[in-house]
Amino acid sequence: MDRSKIEAVIQLYFDASYEGSGEKMAQVFHPEAHIYGRSQEGKLNDTPKDAFVQRVGAPRSPDRPIYPRQEEIISIDFTGEYTAVARVKLRVGNTLYTDVLSFMEVSGKWAVIAKVLSGVPIES
Repeated sequence: MDRSKIEAVIQLYFDASYEGSGEKMAQVFHPEAHIYGRSQEGKLNDTPKDAFVQRVGAPRSPDRPIYPRQEEIISIDFTGEYTAVARVKLRVGNTLYTDVLSFMEVSGKWAVIAKVLSGVPIES
């Protein structure tokens, strides 16, 4: 079990999130992955990988504010020979997210198969 392979995928995830790169984000997730969150109404949001990647890579306003890069790997736990779970924190815009990333190694490649997110606004 090689922690550095998981860390490399997480670093790509951090880079894709900060840069708004759908291309990089697509490399992080397994093609069948899903992203889960909670709506403001308290309902489950279930977003397929392709929709999430498209949202990340959507054009952004050229006058959007620059925000400081903030990211941290809180933990990585191997739950089996081909599975792992990581908990990470990262800032996207004015929101600080805590994400739980479930990894699986398939065909020799580690990828996120599920993401559960929770975000809180950052006071400016």
